[in-house]
Amino acid sequence: MNYPIVIYPCDEGGYVAEVPALKGCLAQGETLSETLGELEVVTQLWIKTAEKYGQPLPDVEGAIQKVKALSYSVPH
Repeated sequence: MNYPIVIYPCDEGGYVAEVPALKGCLAQGETLSETLGELEVVTQLWIKTAEKYGQPLPDVEGAIQKVKALSYSVPH
């Protein structure tokens, strides 16, 4: 599944990345590459856990629309 992600720098260095559609699914790392690699791992674990317990996965298209709406609400 290709959920949208949000990446932002940390004040103390490094990055944080999250999948807003998957509550609590986030990762951090010193480099962008490391952060994205960690996010891939936790995303797969999040999805496997949801499937194991019969939880429905959020709709990808709905998640994309939500992130788009949030990005338009940020002052430029």
